[in-house]
Parts: sequence; structure tokens; C-alpha cells
Amino acid sequence: MKKELSTLEIIIKGHLWVNLPITILICIAFYIIHEFFNQSFSFSLIGGTVIGWIYWDFAVKKWIKWALINNVDSEKLYKIGKRNLLIWSRHNIKQVADKLNKE
Repeated sequence: MKKELSTLEIIIKGHLWVNLPITILICIAFYIIHEFFNQSFSFSLIGGTVIGWIYWDFAVKKWIKWALINNVDSEKLYKIGKRNLLIWSRHNIKQVADKLNKE
């Protein structure tokens, strides 16, 4: 039987899978757009943010799926995710849960 995940484990996994890679991705994309494509600071920042947002959409679903598979309650996951700036809507959790139920 699996042990229950602690709140700290859920938070750390979320930051390692979602926030840390996004921060790195935005910085790298900004640098490449700004330096190699000679774009303005503003354009490079927006471009890096868009790329990071696309990754966020993929990564947050992966984190939610991992948590739900490990029997984390949806409401608890929402509160943890919202408090730690990983998610901002219950819609993401519901979407992943519905997809898991279909499998």
C-alpha cells in the first residue's frame, strides 16, 4: 500500500516539475530571442513568457495527474496549487481527473 503524500512532497514536486523549468525556459528563450534574433527587450520577454506558458500547460497537467494517481484529494491539491502559484483554477484539476476516469 502506498504511503500518503505529505503536503511538502506535493509542493516540492510541483515546483520541480512546473515552476523551476518554466523559469529556466523563459530566461533561455528570452536570451535566444534577444541575442540571436536581435529583437527588442519587450518582444523577447513576451516571446519567452509565451513559450513558458505553453510548457506550463503541459507540466501542470503532468503534476496534477501524478498527484491524483497518488490519491491526493482534488480540493487539497487545488489549495496547495493555488497557494504555491502552480495553478489558479479548479478547471485544470477537473480536466485531468475526467481524462483519468476515461482511461
